[in-house]
Amino acid sequence: MPAEAGAGRSLSPLPGAFLDRLRGREEVLVSSRGRSGQGTVPMWFALVPPGYVYLLTQPFSLKAQRWLEDPWVRLQVRGDRSQQEGLVTEVGWEEASRHAELLVERFAMAGAATSEALQWMLQDGSRRLVKVGLPASPDSQTRDLVEGDNRG
Repeated sequence: MPAEAGAGRSLSPLPGAFLDRLRGREEVLVSSRGRSGQGTVPMWFALVPPGYVYLLTQPFSLKAQRWLEDPWVRLQVRGDRSQQEGLVTEVGWEEASRHAELLVERFAMAGAATSEALQWMLQDGSRRLVKVGLPASPDSQTRDLVEGDNRG
């Protein structure tokens, strides 16, 4: 995901009721869309205050490529009908470092076993960290991207 992809996009926290449904779970189903179609995959995630979902992936994954084309995602609680649409924006080490302990705990099995390892992966581009939130101020551009569907 190039630095300009989603960089600087201002996001607001996801609804608390949806985040409560994610607490204590290991995975969330993540849907993304792009020219190649739409896909859904289970992903490990981190809940980061004040109400964002962080996702860590390889930059060459199909979902990461879709995020370049369209920042829209749908998160769904596995085994539950609860879902929430949002937008992704890339997170660099400067922001990630403020939550390093939490991110290392959640993403250790993905190679981020220490804060130094997470820093290295983000800085060398071998992994991409994104956060999911709602548009900070819906306008005509983002209104069409996110159509909130929070059934739960």
